Amino acid sequence: MGDSTGSMFYMFAIFIGIYIVGMLLYQGYQMIRKWCRNHRSKDKE
Repeated sequence: MGDSTGSMFYMFAIFIGIYIVGMLLYQGYQMIRKWCRNHRSKDKE
């Protein structure tokens, strides 16, 4: 039974890591999209 708590913590740590990586990828994607939109609008002027 003592081993299950360790694996639970391991699963939780993996979940947190995946969540953080996903959030960072999403934030980076939004920043790139915003930069592309601003860059494109400046070229039209």
